[in-house]
Amino acid sequence: MSILNFLRPTEINEIPQNHFAVVRPLDDAPEAKVDTASLGTMPITTGVKLSLMALRGYLVLMMLLVLYHVMASAGAFAQHWH
Repeated sequence: MSILNFLRPTEINEIPQNHFAVVRPLDDAPEAKVDTASLGTMPITTGVKLSLMALRGYLVLMMLLVLYHVMASAGAFAQHWH
C-alpha cells in the first residue's frame, strides 16, 4: 500500500450534515464544458454599441499616430525651412 493512496482518497461516501468536504481541483472529476456553438448572439444596447465604436475609433487614431511617429522618425517627411 502506497502512502499516496492514503493521502488522496478517491471517494467520499458519507459526510455528516454539519461538515463540508473540501476537494482539490486536481483531484476532482472534470466538469462539462460550455458548448459555445449552441449560444446565440448577445443583444447589446445603443450605449454599449456607441462606446465600442468610440473605442474602435480611438484605437485606429492611436495606430495612425504611431505610424506617423515611426515615419517621421525615419525621415519620410521632408522638412522645408524657409
